Amino acid sequence: MKATYTLLPDFTTAQKPFVVKQIVRSSFATDFHFHNECQLVYILSGAGTRIIGGTIERFECGDLTFVGPNVPHVWYSEFNAASEHEPAVSVALYINPTTLTEYLKPFVDTKLLEEFFVQSKKGISFSGKKKERIIGYLQDMLESKNMQLLASFLQIMVLLLDPEDMIWLNRAPLLSTFTDKNQNRVSRLMEYIQQNFREDITIEQAASVAGLQLHSFCRFFKNLTYRTFSDFLNEVRIAFACQLLQQTDLPITQVAFESGYSNVSYFNRSFKKIHQRTPREFRAQMSTLR
Repeated sequence: MKATYTLLPDFTTAQKPFVVKQIVRSSFATDFHFHNECQLVYILSGAGTRIIGGTIERFECGDLTFVGPNVPHVWYSEFNAASEHEPAVSVALYINPTTLTEYLKPFVDTKLLEEFFVQSKKGISFSGKKKERIIGYLQDMLESKNMQLLASFLQIMVLLLDPEDMIWLNRAPLLSTFTDKNQNRVSRLMEYIQQNFREDITIEQAASVAGLQLHSFCRFFKNLTYRTFSDFLNEVRIAFACQLLQQTDLPITQVAFESGYSNVSYFNRSFKKIHQRTPREFRAQMSTLR
């Protein structure tokens, strides 16, 4: 999938090392994009699918992730009767890695910080006490000014440099090499997949939405996602199935059908291929963490 470069307004007006803001929208943005700044994102309201680099996962209220510089990413809102009037609310901390490093160099050794920014291109999610502490400092930043704002920011940076309770989302650092030439085509295609993945989508239909012949579409999709269309669609469906397994008591068969699978055996094989465990084992493991 092709990402478009985004120049963040807050960093065009001044060379700030960081900016924090609460964002309230009717739904999360649908443009698969990247920018020079790092982004720490805390979801306050809303649910759906997020893509960070090559990782496709479900997200919901409480999700906390870190996106490194120039890593393609997007959060797609999930629309249903229950969430129809629920706004998409997040807290975003944007960090300019170059500016921050230059600001700190006269005072501290920045080698560890610079290495973190390189590794953060793999994308990070958080859990445990670290997640709770980072969220607390983010909320403090929204209500603080001057030295207190800076103090909360530095506390977050200290926590980010500690590898405990961090989950790397991709195996290797990712760097976008995308351009915006085919942005409209990809936006149409991704929106179509997100709205219809629970139905019987064929590769021919996807190629038609993208406005490409089948053989051209297969090459186009593989070059941009490093996956076949079938593998990508499976990952989106399995991410949704994970949410159902954690949040409902639906039988495995119904979870498969609700996630877009008409064949339960194929669902089980696909799930195990991605998560190295069966849906039943996954549900049992998640229940012990509640």
